[in-house]
Amino acid sequence: MRNRRFLVTATAVAIVLAGIGYLSFRQAYSSGAPQPPPRPVRTLGAPLPGAPAVTEPRADGHLVSGADVHMESAPMPTRKDGKKVKHVCTEWEIWSVEPAERVWHSPCVDGPQLVHAHLGDGEFENSFAARRDLAADREYDLRLRYRDASLDKAKRWSPWGYRAFRTLPQRAPLAGAGTWHVRQDGYRVEEVAGGFQLPVHLAMAPGHTGDPAQPMFYVTELYGQIKVVKGDLSTGVYAKNLLNFNPRGTFPGTGEKGVTGIVVDPNNGDVLASVLYERGGVHYPKVVRFSSKDGGLTAAKQTTLLDMPAEAQSAAHQISQLTIGPDGKLYVHMGDAMLAYTAKDLNSFRGKILRVNLDGSAPADNPFYDAEDGITARDYVYASGFRNPFGGAWRADGSYYQVENGTAIDRLSRVDKGVDYGWDGTRDSMLKPKLHIWSPSTAPTSIAFVDPDVHHGSGFPKGKYGHMFVAESGPTFATGPQDNGKRIVEFTFDGGKVGKPKTLLEYNGTGKATVVGLAAGPDGLYFTALYPDADTAAPDDPNAKIYRVRYTGAE
Repeated sequence: MRNRRFLVTATAVAIVLAGIGYLSFRQAYSSGAPQPPPRPVRTLGAPLPGAPAVTEPRADGHLVSGADVHMESAPMPTRKDGKKVKHVCTEWEIWSVEPAERVWHSPCVDGPQLVHAHLGDGEFENSFAARRDLAADREYDLRLRYRDASLDKAKRWSPWGYRAFRTLPQRAPLAGAGTWHVRQDGYRVEEVAGGFQLPVHLAMAPGHTGDPAQPMFYVTELYGQIKVVKGDLSTGVYAKNLLNFNPRGTFPGTGEKGVTGIVVDPNNGDVLASVLYERGGVHYPKVVRFSSKDGGLTAAKQTTLLDMPAEAQSAAHQISQLTIGPDGKLYVHMGDAMLAYTAKDLNSFRGKILRVNLDGSAPADNPFYDAEDGITARDYVYASGFRNPFGGAWRADGSYYQVENGTAIDRLSRVDKGVDYGWDGTRDSMLKPKLHIWSPSTAPTSIAFVDPDVHHGSGFPKGKYGHMFVAESGPTFATGPQDNGKRIVEFTFDGGKVGKPKTLLEYNGTGKATVVGLAAGPDGLYFTALYPDADTAAPDDPNAKIYRVRYTGAE
């Protein structure tokens, strides 16, 4: 009995002390003071009502890249007094566990970053002040809270939501394997051209004959140029000064916007590109057609093919890939602008794959076309429900495929007319329809097929015909080799399904370079390395390169 009384008393004291500590913790964080609060306790249990529900990292202990921490939360809930107030901004913090200090802070972020933030949206501080990433293989705590429009300073901040996570170890390069490690026999990687600034997508010139003086392919540079590479592999500027705003910003974060997708019109050699433009401090997407008078070496005229002036877009989740299908129509990939609700809304261009006539009009056989109420976004929609469908390509059988960047997972899917692919802001909404799910995320960005009727199969052996090759860019601006990306993988088809991805090559250097754009050329697969191959380089240093994967011998 004495022991039982002692245990009950001890338990009660412990509960009281814990409650006092918990209340002190809450009081420290409810003042709104700019000074860093004491380090949070890691064992608080369930969050308080009204606290942000952290959705990324998706669980305590989740492993993430220290270069590219995706931080997301559910929308701000209704206050416990039942009042609905405007979500003004979100405060984000990251604390290291050992030593116990705040290492990154974003004090009051608005816009899309209300519920979705990157390391580039804040500042590193204390012992991490000189860094631009989190140290590898360490434990951290993410904390965030919402601020509403209340005039009552005591109520404007929500309780804190939190998530414990750990960064992945830094993977060392494989000795003697070269900058790009080829994982399949009979292939080699060769540098094709250099001097690029953030090269994104590339598009081959249809009908290229090998003439050294004629365009072989075109490359978009994110910060406002299109370059042309001729048959002799010399490089020139096809179009420049394409942005009416300064795109420079942080990586990952605000710097990931500008000129992205590109395709060449097979009818006349015109170049079509996807571009953001600024009006009133807001960025909007458009598709631009460029015409040339010198055989495709420089643009002489540009016209807007499709303008979407009511469709504000943000960094990364913007307009991206362009392709022309076997039906002669233009297919336009549109990100959701970090506004998940737009993806299923047929009255919005965002979160869609659009189908467009080459003169910019809406095809009358699109699934939601109805000219009686005027031509609007829904008349252009081919498929909906996408988060960030960064890349896509056509297979020889006439089927279309896309790769989509998610949060903790990514998706590969076949794109069919009129289908809603389900993205609603939740992880589970990306699980189907799908052909393959990458878990964890590898950030797939481009697709290419080896087709015997196009470039004679790119010089690849017959056993590769019809196979899908996918570029996985991995964590944004990460250093060195990565377990989750920085490679090209191969998928085989079996009926309506795909096999498991098989690595063709992966980055093995000590710098930032990664794979983004991918296209089948006359003598191999060509790909863009978005960043320079140096650890100390800025993302926009003009030293990035284009490479070619070439088949050289028996498999």
